[in-house]
This record gives sequence, structure tokens and C-alpha cells, in this order.
Amino acid sequence: MSTLQIERIDTFSGHRGPIYALELGLESLFYSAGSDGWVVQWNLAKPDLGKVIAQVEGSVYALKLDTEGILWVGHNYEGIQGINVADQTQVFSIPMKGLIIFSIDFVGSNAWIGHNEGLITVVDLETKSVVKHLKASEKSVRCMCVLANDQVAVGYSDGFVRVFDTSFQLLHAFKAHESSVFSLQSRGGELFSVGKDARIKCWSSDFTLLNEVIGHIYAIHDLQFSPDGFWFATASMDKTVKIWESETLKLRKVLDASRHGGHKNSVNKLIWSAFDDLLVSASDDKNLSIWKIQ
Repeated sequence: MSTLQIERIDTFSGHRGPIYALELGLESLFYSAGSDGWVVQWNLAKPDLGKVIAQVEGSVYALKLDTEGILWVGHNYEGIQGINVADQTQVFSIPMKGLIIFSIDFVGSNAWIGHNEGLITVVDLETKSVVKHLKASEKSVRCMCVLANDQVAVGYSDGFVRVFDTSFQLLHAFKAHESSVFSLQSRGGELFSVGKDARIKCWSSDFTLLNEVIGHIYAIHDLQFSPDGFWFATASMDKTVKIWESETLKLRKVLDASRHGGHKNSVNKLIWSAFDDLLVSASDDKNLSIWKIQ
């Protein structure tokens, strides 16, 4: 198989603290947020020209862009703020006092919002009213993934993945990792999971374990597939980004500071944009690295 070519083509700086959240926008745009409370819009076609489109008091762990061009910003201990990315105006606010917001996903006509203490708040996308509260654990809801059959896989800090249907019924629960499940992604009917135990796992459509590898030295915070699904990238507390073959879970490249000018601290989040097939990584070092992988 041909050798992967890796090039770090740019570093975007400007955040004043660790970066925890990334979200793809239209075409070449993407968004970042973190401990400084800044929500920044970036353009991959115009390097390092970031624009602050919102600022909140406190940290942001989750961002999600809806089909109306509204960016849902998870303002920890306060709630959700909806920002129109076209004109940077706040168009709605949903109070969630005292709750951390780890994840936001859209499921049909609802938004599912994952919190500490095992709570999921379900909000109607149109009315912004709370439809349901779900609680299946005492531990935090760290990530969610909408599956092909409209079921929702949810990863928790107790190491379990719990699968719900759109009627909010718990269908499956299985121990996926020894501790927190930090990212869930689906591909071709299979579910991929990573977590604090530094393992990458691939599960069948009926949640049977198909493959497993030890991926990093320390916790794996995120997993994202390339636009064609052939590769996936993982981000870790060990300061590296790694590139893997999706079919085999074979490691192909390690992106680190010494060899590729990578991050100097924990890598927290990834997005893999269809714009020029660019991978973006976000870190505790306050920087965003832009990678060309071919």
C-alpha cells in the first residue's frame, strides 16, 4: 500500500486557553471554542483569519451547527446559546443552570444534549422547548452518535454505551470501555468507540466487538473519519494525532511535535473537512493545526 504523505500546512492561533470543541461549517468554514469562552469562525481557504462570533463567560465543550445556519453553543452551567453565523447575532437561549454540556446532536426534529450526572435533555428544534429528560446512569454523558436506523448511541463516563430509539426507550446497554467513552462514530453499519482506556474498538450493528487495538499511551479524546471513510484519525492526551485504516485498524501515521511540528499538549478534538480533505486538530496548547493527508 502506498505511503501516506503528511503535511502540516498551517497553525491557527488566537484562543487564550485550551480548545475543546470544533464544528464544521459550510464549504471551507469551521468553528472552535474552549476554556476562554470565545466562539471563533475560521476559513480554511484564508489561513489564520479567525473571527470571534460569540463570547460567553466560562468554558464551551460542545458546538453544533443546524440546517438553518444557527450554531448551538453549549455554555457550561448556563445553557445553550443559538448564534446566527451569518450575522453573529444571538437568536435564542435555552437555560440549563448548573449543568455541564458535553455533547449536542440532532436527532430528527429534536436536539439531544448530554450533561453531567447522566442526564440527557431533549429539546424541540423548532420551539426550543424541553421535550424530555433522560437519565440512564449517574455518570456523565460524554458523546453521542446517530446511527443509520435512527437509533442514538450514547457514551458515558461509566464506560457504557447505551442505545436509545427516537421514542426515548433504552434498547441496549453494554460495557464498551473501562472508563469514560469520549467519542462514538459510525461507518458502514459499524460503530467505533474510543475512551479514557486508550483503546479503539469497532462494534457490529448488533454491538458485538469486531476489533480492538490499544491506540495511544493515554486517553483518546476523539475519533473522526476522513470524508471518504477510508481513514480515521484519533486525538489523545499523549499529545499525538494518529491516522488509521478504517477496515483493519492498522496504524499508518503518527503526527507529533518532534516529527511533524504537532501539538505540545493534549489533543482534544478533530474535524476532517471535505474542503481540500483537510484535518483540523485542537489542543490544550491553544492552537489549531491544519493537516494535509494524502
